[in-house]
Amino acid sequence: MQLAVTLDKPTRSFPILERRLGGLPESLPKLSLRQLRVFETVARLENVSGASKELLRSQPAVTSSILRLEQLLGVTLFERATTGTYPTAAGVTLAVRTRKILSGLERAISDVCCTGDAPASLVASHVTRTQMLSLIAIADCGSFVAAARSIGISEASLQRAARMLEHVVGCQLYKHRAAGVTTTAIGRDLARRMNLVIDQIDSMTREIRQSDYPKERCIVVGVLLLEPTVLLTRAFRELNEQFSNTRLVVVSGGHDALLKKLNAGTLDFIVEILKGQDQHAGADVCEETLCRDRYCVVARRNHPLIARRSVMLEELRKYDWILPQHGSPRRVAFEHLFANGATPRASIETFSLSTIRLALLESDMLAILSWTEMLCEQRIGALAAVPFEVPGDGPVIGITMRKDWKPNEIQGAFIDSLKRGALQLDNGGRFASGDVDFASDRVVAVSGNR
Repeated sequence: MQLAVTLDKPTRSFPILERRLGGLPESLPKLSLRQLRVFETVARLENVSGASKELLRSQPAVTSSILRLEQLLGVTLFERATTGTYPTAAGVTLAVRTRKILSGLERAISDVCCTGDAPASLVASHVTRTQMLSLIAIADCGSFVAAARSIGISEASLQRAARMLEHVVGCQLYKHRAAGVTTTAIGRDLARRMNLVIDQIDSMTREIRQSDYPKERCIVVGVLLLEPTVLLTRAFRELNEQFSNTRLVVVSGGHDALLKKLNAGTLDFIVEILKGQDQHAGADVCEETLCRDRYCVVARRNHPLIARRSVMLEELRKYDWILPQHGSPRRVAFEHLFANGATPRASIETFSLSTIRLALLESDMLAILSWTEMLCEQRIGALAAVPFEVPGDGPVIGITMRKDWKPNEIQGAFIDSLKRGALQLDNGGRFASGDVDFASDRVVAVSGNR
């Protein structure tokens, strides 16, 4: 719905600025040209691998871009299968509109600018939304300062985007005058056409979000805990009983890497051992506690210590250990455990659960895990807990999310299920073996750099 705006001065030539500042719903996402190009390529080729080759981008980058676009629009755009990636009804509609928009941008560049030997499609592929908005704002405001203020970016960023667009299209788009800067005739014509392109993108976005397509049922979670984590899989099982055909994408990696993905919007939230809010000073993220976990000593099921009723600390000193690197919460718990007296030898240092499991199965070594991690190992049946109670407080498990993030219905239900499972763990409860379904094809694990 358009909003009528009364101005004290003549109406500007490019209403995109008024819409950006007040006429568009605040929740309407601003889709980038790069996202649309990635989407169009995948939809056309029906294959992520082929799209990554054509776009000269990695497959994870293409997949991440598509996931982010689905999150922004709130609809599922593709059906994923082993034979390819096929557009849904919403995906087909978006593909048709996207091709018209990208073709319109190419025609605008071809008709207005002198691109030399470079085809308009190649030139258009280097144009960004910020560059287009910068040109429109300069044509509308008559100065870099006012233009930057009107689209909410710094003057330096606006000038950089404006000059880059001028370089990309190969034409002079701006000229200086006594009162400031303005556009040339070519620049003003191109600004008018690019204004139409942005208008079409926003109109398409609004229609897709308001249409009655099946809503996006994909949750993307970053995980620092050793995977798989029983909290996530149990919550996912419960969620699927309420919302069918939901997908869970689990992205594992180091804290800093996941935090970057969170701030970039490619993750919905992170489930991790919380660092404390003071560790996020100046960052636009917040933490929410789920539960306090406990540590336990683990070994292979037929280890000499497993059959014992109880084990003394001195007996644990006799064995080699598998530990994470210095500074990690489990390493700190180990060092606290053996603070007095000789420290056992650490033969292997790793964060990899598969490495820990294999090393324990082939030796008498010991390791320290949280009970959340141990519950998974009990289901697999490879490892068991040594009858020894690790003293001290265990780690606090919780959710790290962006401060301005508002979960949709699916995400909110998943978080509620996480909290119920965490409460059961906090009360010393155990999950039934049937609660964890690691074989589900709707649980996708994406490994990152740890």
